[in-house]
Amino acid sequence: MHLRRLSYKILILFFLSTTSIILEAFAPPLGVANHSASNIAPLFNSTILYQTNIYTPEFNLNTDSVIVPLKRAGHLFLIEATVEDQTGNLVFDSGANGLVLNSTYFRDHVRSSGSTPSGVTGSLGAVEQIAVNRLAFADLAYKNITADVTNLGHIENRRGIKILGLIGFSMMRKLEIVIDVRKNQLKLFKIDKAGKRLDNSRQEFKADHTQKIEGNSNILFIKGIISGKTLTFCLDTGCETNAICSDCNRSIMNTLTITRRSELVGAGRKGSEVLFGRMNDFTIGNKKIPNMETIITNLGALSESYGTKIDGMLGYDFLQQGIICINFVKRQFGIRFMKGEEK
Repeated sequence: MHLRRLSYKILILFFLSTTSIILEAFAPPLGVANHSASNIAPLFNSTILYQTNIYTPEFNLNTDSVIVPLKRAGHLFLIEATVEDQTGNLVFDSGANGLVLNSTYFRDHVRSSGSTPSGVTGSLGAVEQIAVNRLAFADLAYKNITADVTNLGHIENRRGIKILGLIGFSMMRKLEIVIDVRKNQLKLFKIDKAGKRLDNSRQEFKADHTQKIEGNSNILFIKGIISGKTLTFCLDTGCETNAICSDCNRSIMNTLTITRRSELVGAGRKGSEVLFGRMNDFTIGNKKIPNMETIITNLGALSESYGTKIDGMLGYDFLQQGIICINFVKRQFGIRFMKGEEK
């Protein structure tokens, strides 16, 4: 179910991190009428095992909660961290399953065997695993963990900042997770076996809309409505824009405004066309959220890797709409929408 997930995520993150640069060079005039798109979702010939361990961090200073500052590189969210003796940035990427490290900085570690996945733009490089003695950020520390290792140099080079790797929800699954991108904060709370916060000084999160988390994945899938139809979206903090699958129902596609197109050119020789547009009819709960930017592409391969049919991905534009709370123990997703100049 999760054999090719890491490879798919890396290619999509590569695509989204290069979009703004590629667009300037390849975008034709506006007014694209065709709602179909070439397949830019990853299609790999080989498979990899992707670690799904769930770890419990140690909190420093005898605290039961911590605020993790989020830095930004474009629309990517970064956490300043130390992995072994390396200090740099981890991309906060809820679409990844665990910890993925950049092979540039961990060449001397003993590695398990891996494979070499290939995508539509060429080989992504081998993916292997290493043992990590210590990972630390903010007032949290993880010890004796396993990480996948692959080449993330393309993300690092495009952003001009040191990228140690990616960190996903499985590293935080035993905590309550609150994402507040307006304040550039990630708040993490210790919880008991029932999912209740141990820090009694912190009020429980009050959401305007809640959903039950389905399945037992470390990837979060939530429901949204377009054109009266309920769709499944992957919540992905590593996506710099939303995405809609190009094989969605025609009535859904008719609600989108296509603004431009671009060609993705990567390590391979062939390019892939990408359509850009706006979501005009997205609703979650009773809240309609118009005018979110999206790409339109084939997400079939990503659905296969997740083991769940997804109709789209919700990234940066969606995260800007409010404060999000995720509690895997309670199996609950909640959002409190921003109201005006809310602080």
